Amino acid sequence: MFKGFLSILKQEFIRLFTSPRLLLFIFIVPVAIFFYYSKLMYSGVPRDLPVVLCDQDNTQTSRKLIRMFDASPTLKFTSTVNNYKEGEKKIKSENSYALIVIPRDFEKNLFKGNSVNVICYYNGQYILAGSLINSAFQTVASTFSAGVHLQTLNKKGQMPSQAMANTIPIKIDEHILFNPYTNYSYYLNIALMPMALQIVIMVVSIYVFGNVLKYNNGNQLLEQGCQNIWVVYWGKILPYTLVFTIIGFFMNSLLFYYIKIPLQGNFFAINLFFLCFIVVCQFMSIFFVSISKDLRSALTFGGGFAALSFSFTGYTFPAMGMPIVVQYINYIFPFTSYLRLIVDYAIRGISFNHLELNYYLAFGIFIIIGFLSIYKYRILLKKGGYHA
Repeated sequence: MFKGFLSILKQEFIRLFTSPRLLLFIFIVPVAIFFYYSKLMYSGVPRDLPVVLCDQDNTQTSRKLIRMFDASPTLKFTSTVNNYKEGEKKIKSENSYALIVIPRDFEKNLFKGNSVNVICYYNGQYILAGSLINSAFQTVASTFSAGVHLQTLNKKGQMPSQAMANTIPIKIDEHILFNPYTNYSYYLNIALMPMALQIVIMVVSIYVFGNVLKYNNGNQLLEQGCQNIWVVYWGKILPYTLVFTIIGFFMNSLLFYYIKIPLQGNFFAINLFFLCFIVVCQFMSIFFVSISKDLRSALTFGGGFAALSFSFTGYTFPAMGMPIVVQYINYIFPFTSYLRLIVDYAIRGISFNHLELNYYLAFGIFIIIGFLSIYKYRILLKKGGYHA
């Protein structure tokens, strides 16, 4: 039995390092993905988002406000227009994300003490860009407004401290936890990189198990494994488990030591979580192989299942805001449990709670499904293949 295991193991290692297709999917694709995502969001926070300016007042006060807007790291004036219609064209042509309009008689009304509206039109279809521009606009406009109010109160004879208290009666004390710089690289890369690698793991594992059935070589493989399905399973999948574990270690090193995502947990425990995640994905892969009528269908089901999982994690759209049914459906994807475990343990520093018990239970259920699917896979091997 042990000789059969070593024979299959050696055969898979040779196939792994001699098949151009496997080399491409296992080594080149993950490295390309890691490089792409790490460089894509290298700055961490989007800067210099293009904005159009329409200054209808063109006075010293309006130019001071424009300088304050331009000093914001989020905003960058790329062009000026004379009216709303020109600004609307710029936004619709996607040359800019927003239009800021300073109305006529802006300075005059300010000196008179009248209320003045500075208008910002921004494209809400781009939620991230729109929210960043709106936040920067609100901050600058509020600061400028407070400065004008302070000057007015000082001219009326109030002391600076008294004028400040009247201008800002309530001081806001904010504390941003776990991602103090609101860095989008920290926020997205910890999800996107393992998500992309999960798809690779699923597709490669399905290909490894299903390729035997496609070419009707099941009987020979079962014979080689001494009729023991576990010898066959671990002999075939273990080389890929080891390689994906090394790639996962590289990915986590990239996330926590190169991108420098704040780390509250133990680095080796995180890699152990990822190893468990690999094993669960491989169990789910043999499930899709065993229930499909051919390799193409298995790859379609498995790849689609892995790709859909990101939408159901509740990472970009809060799970609490989803319907109750969908909140439970989230757990049918292993990636949901993995990502929430990693965020809780590695980022938030939570060692164990009742929610994490649910994630472990979900992993256990996936493993049970895999165990049952292995025996169905044995039946397919005995038949020789999908079409035997």
